[in-house]
Amino acid sequence: MQVNWNVFGYEVLEAKKLIVETSKTVRGQMLMDAIETFAVDLDLAYDELKGAADGAWKTDGLRRFAAKTIFNAIFATVFGRTNQHVFNPDMVFTNFETFHK
Repeated sequence: MQVNWNVFGYEVLEAKKLIVETSKTVRGQMLMDAIETFAVDLDLAYDELKGAADGAWKTDGLRRFAAKTIFNAIFATVFGRTNQHVFNPDMVFTNFETFHK
């Protein structure tokens, strides 16, 4: 329910009806707003990656690059960006690799 509020800006009143209600509600401008937020977050994640002093992203490989950009943007879109809780793409990558196997 919190994710729906963070991403789409509306409150789900009954958790049991989450999927049905979301599929009926998230359309048109609400969906476009969420996509725009994701695009901004993706751009910020990419800029952070390019600005990293180590330059490791150039040799990290596709999965780690995705963790540092796409997963970062998804996390920021869903949970918001804050200086207090810095997203750790390496942790996501490690957990994703474990889950994927």
